Amino acid sequence: MKPDTVKQRIEDHIKHGHKNTIYMLADFYGAGNYEAVKKAVLRLTSEGKLLRVKKGIYESPYYSSFLQEEVEASPLDIAKKIARKNRWTIAPSGNTALNALGLSTQVPVEYHFVSSGTNKEVELGGIKLYFKHIPPKEIAGISSKSALVIEAIKALGRTGMNDSARAKIASLLFDAEKERLAHESKTSRVWVAEEIRKILAVACTK
Repeated sequence: MKPDTVKQRIEDHIKHGHKNTIYMLADFYGAGNYEAVKKAVLRLTSEGKLLRVKKGIYESPYYSSFLQEEVEASPLDIAKKIARKNRWTIAPSGNTALNALGLSTQVPVEYHFVSSGTNKEVELGGIKLYFKHIPPKEIAGISSKSALVIEAIKALGRTGMNDSARAKIASLLFDAEKERLAHESKTSRVWVAEEIRKILAVACTK
């Protein structure tokens, strides 16, 4: 296949995708072999049609007319892409989980995740992503919202959980998510499961 044909196929793929989509080379293998795809991606990057986030990770550029500037993909989206590539299950943890639920307004420069994969650190400019291995049974098969809530409760700790935090978490749960959380929290630590029962009790009064 001619190099220009590979490049055009990748360019068309990007044009039809969502803005700020994160890509890895493997996403373009349908356009040609590894070497052809690699060369085409390098050309698209030099032309500004792809932005290099990190070695092997790219994003489609997006200019916001509202903000009057280029908008970068979020570290959370990049973390999800890394997880999908490695076939890991991940969930935000610590302050990252609290930020995701609106329980913290601190602007993070570090993003932490629990992961079914290996411990890994990824640097993105001035931002770092940390993946911490936990036993797969603690996270596999659990919905992303349940995992997020469980990790947020762990981050707050027994003394940090209060009526305000419970009400905030409860307000973010749809009915289907409440049912899944009730089921999926049964294997959590005793005190975490108890907190979830309190959250669901608050949710039932809404």
